[in-house]
Amino acid sequence: MARALGAVSPHFDDLALSCGRLLAGRPGSWLVTALGGGPATVDPVTGWEALSGFFEPGADIVGARRIEDAEAARLLACEYRHLDHWDDQYRHAVYGYDGPAGQALVERVAGDLEALIAGSPFTTWLVPLGISHPDHVITTSACLVVAERMPDLEWLVYEELPYATYLPRQADASRDRLRARGFELEPTDSAGPVGSGPAKLDVVSCYRSQLGPLGDGVGEAVATPERIHRLRRLG
Repeated sequence: MARALGAVSPHFDDLALSCGRLLAGRPGSWLVTALGGGPATVDPVTGWEALSGFFEPGADIVGARRIEDAEAARLLACEYRHLDHWDDQYRHAVYGYDGPAGQALVERVAGDLEALIAGSPFTTWLVPLGISHPDHVITTSACLVVAERMPDLEWLVYEELPYATYLPRQADASRDRLRARGFELEPTDSAGPVGSGPAKLDVVSCYRSQLGPLGDGVGEAVATPERIHRLRRLG
């Protein structure tokens, strides 16, 4: 059995979609959602959440999605951690958002991640490539700040699925941003063998409210090999 690690997700479902097979072989890992916060009630329901057919105006959508994440973590025999930073779709005045934006948000997320990582038992952390979506870019930027501050840890990077296959140019742009920050990606066998844990589709299916909006992306994410790289500092 491969050793447990820490893994950072922009949203609740990104780890299951992108590296559910890897995590199935690493019980005891932590699933950390960087943008795991939002308003206590959502009115109006966002366009993305409306596609789920699950939520009425005024619903506690973030609470419901946290429960889904907890279910997936239990299935994987992992632990979950939710940071309180708000998802992009809620970072608007209509939902009462008055928190940081842009680089200030990156620094706030980085600070919380650094404190969490420093208090964790793990020497290996798995972080997203940061493809396209502003929350993915923010999360990756924050993770790179922490990687710069904590260079003695092993840092791995996963390509977010299904977006890595749907948006290859944006994935290339994400790699360019890494290089501009002084990092490069190397092939790695650190993922190790896939364990005999739950099937990836079963893990993804815990996120019931997201299956409708994701549509065919669910099948794409399950069918596509998971892509894990080692993050190495240039120079």
